[in-house]
Parts: sequence; C-alpha cells; structure tokens
Amino acid sequence: METVSYVELKQVIVDQIEYGDVRLASTDEVSNFTRDFIGSNDRETLIVIGVNTKSAINFISTVSVGSLNATIATPREVFKNAILSNSARLFLAHNHPSYDVTPSETDIYFTRVIQKCGELLGIELVDHLIVSPTEYFSFLKEGYLNKGGVIHE
Repeated sequence: METVSYVELKQVIVDQIEYGDVRLASTDEVSNFTRDFIGSNDRETLIVIGVNTKSAINFISTVSVGSLNATIATPREVFKNAILSNSARLFLAHNHPSYDVTPSETDIYFTRVIQKCGELLGIELVDHLIVSPTEYFSFLKEGYLNKGGVIHE
C-alpha cells in the first residue's frame, strides 16, 4: 500500500526588528523603510513586505540576494510568505548597488509577472520599488503599475 504524507505548514519568525508601529500605506513610507533596510547593500537584494488589510506589516522576507547587478526570484518565493501570513497586499523592493534606480527590462517584466500572479491569488501588488540610500523608483508612481491592475507597456 502506498502512503501519502499529511503535512502542516508553520511559519517561523527568525528575527525581529524594532521599527515602531509601522503602517505602510503609501509609497513614500515604504521607500523610507526599504532604503534604510536594503538601500546600501553591496549586492542586489529583493525583499517582500506583506501587509494586512489595515496596512500593518505582517512580514518582511528577503527573497533573494544576488550579485552586483542581478538577483533571481520566482513568483513562488515572492508569494510563499504572503500566503502563510494571510497578507492582503504586498510591496516588493530591491536595491541597485550602482545607485542608479532606473528599472531594467527584466525589472519591468518581473513586476508584470508578479502583479498577474497576485491577481490570481487575490493578493494585491501595491508597488515595486527600486532603492538606493538616497533615491527610489516607484513602478506605481511612474505609471508602470496601476491600482486597477493594468501595467503599461
């Protein structure tokens, strides 16, 4: 007789950071937070921040740490903790160690894919930010990502 594994998933908190009663309801708030968190990293680092329906942070997760000019991630890694944490929305942020926050074609494509996956899962991608210690690029503010679910070509 074959057996089937019965599993339970449990999220484990591996670290906690003091940041007060943070509510991330706007791109400016997220940009300040993420610039402090990853803006000066020496390798591209992609993080996901999940928030609940009241914009309180559910989790922060480092999804990928890459090289000087690239990092690799799939929707699976992006949404794993969002699902486990019952997040309503999420923000993506990654840094450019060159301090040039202009998005690459790969950044634009990745954002499109994540937004489409989020629509299927019912988890809204609020914004994707590219950060440096002093600047940021917002896909939402620059018109690449719209609240209505349409990403401009």
